[in-house]
Amino acid sequence: MVRSASTRTPERGLANERKRLRAFLWLIASLAIALLALVQIVHQQHLPPANPLVGDTADAVLVSVLTAILGTILGSTVVGIILDEYQRRFSDHADSYDEFLKSEGIISVYRSSQEPRLITAMERAIEDCRSQIVGIGLGMSILMNRLLLMRIAERLTTERSLAVQVLLGSNENQGVMNRIREEENWHHSNNLAYDPNWVEYFPREIRSILELHAGPQNHDRVSVVQLKSCPTLGLLKLDRRYFIFLYGAPSMRGGSQSVWFEIDAGAREGFFNEFLEKYVEFFQSEAIEISNGATGGSP
Repeated sequence: MVRSASTRTPERGLANERKRLRAFLWLIASLAIALLALVQIVHQQHLPPANPLVGDTADAVLVSVLTAILGTILGSTVVGIILDEYQRRFSDHADSYDEFLKSEGIISVYRSSQEPRLITAMERAIEDCRSQIVGIGLGMSILMNRLLLMRIAERLTTERSLAVQVLLGSNENQGVMNRIREEENWHHSNNLAYDPNWVEYFPREIRSILELHAGPQNHDRVSVVQLKSCPTLGLLKLDRRYFIFLYGAPSMRGGSQSVWFEIDAGAREGFFNEFLEKYVEFFQSEAIEISNGATGGSP
């Protein structure tokens, strides 16, 4: 359906209302200035020795009252004009920020994986999944959250078109092992416990929980692969939602201490989605090669 040129959008209506308000303020300010000038001219013409309008004292009181009233009106309108101009400029900046967020698909930002809002947002996104759930990262410790794995397993049992793919780092990759050593050294230097074997048992744990609760009939739609390459970005794609985090310093426990971003995977105008699509495609292609090699198929 083609929208007619006369259709009044809320944004356009608000802009028109602001224009009318601005014009009204300028009209009042102009009238106040004109009346102030008129009062002063009439007052000057009736100063002694000229004949007063009412009386010398009455004229002085009348001029003072009119000046005070008109001055107050003028001052108020000037303040209104200044505030309107400030709001106009602020609104322009706010609109540009909104447009940027919309084009990049940025929906929300979360302090860490420990934030309840993030888990709630992921649960809702899982409930809406119909085609794919993809997790990519060194260990994706957030998937060790049994609640999320249970939600994914439940969705597998109710949505037959859904496939789950978890792609993780491997102890055969030097970059992954370097990161583990850096984290282990920092934790030991600060007398903190650290288990470097997560790279081996995270994949087993994630697979076993998903397969257990999704049932044998859904095992063929669950894939957990340890990659040849080293993931540099933690990512959970839930159909039309990306949840991503950046790996911080060795002193930061992966996603549990990293800022998370929720991004609309359907946004096509910005740069985030283009980058994330290429990232997912690379590791998915690598996972296919690994799976084909393991089953004796051609790459």
